[in-house]
Amino acid sequence: MPARRRSQTGLRRRPGLTLIEVLLALAILLIALAAIGQLVDMGSDRGVDAQFHVRGTRLAQAKLAECEAGVIDVKGGGGGTFDEEPEWSWAVDSQPETATNLYRVTVTVSRDARGKKFEITLAQLMYDPQMTGSAAQAERPTQADVEAAETNGGTGMPTEAMP
Repeated sequence: MPARRRSQTGLRRRPGLTLIEVLLALAILLIALAAIGQLVDMGSDRGVDAQFHVRGTRLAQAKLAECEAGVIDVKGGGGGTFDEEPEWSWAVDSQPETATNLYRVTVTVSRDARGKKFEITLAQLMYDPQMTGSAAQAERPTQADVEAAETNGGTGMPTEAMP
């Protein structure tokens, strides 16, 4: 049987971890946990930003639809807050384009979040809805118009003009 070495003090060395090794492992674990916590925090911030982006885009699209429907005056623009979400505010600005009654309508939706301003801007070219007709203004075709369309193959054009 091999003889076991004894240290200078006469005690045997037992296998295991020293106090320094344990403290070093704990320090590495704490640093890793802090880094993981930072990553989780950054991920949740990006998730909130994505929610703000989606909600702001939907609100801006709704305001553009109101402009297109004539609820908001395209020439005058406007601004305010949303009734259903008062933390969001909106502003409509329009610039006339080269064609008659054509405007570049810009809707800006914004809110303050975590001490900084979050803003979504959408723009669209649209005709002034007050200057265009509506389906209610359309006239019903006469019986003569219907018969002429049926005899001309549904084109509404005289047969001699057809190729």
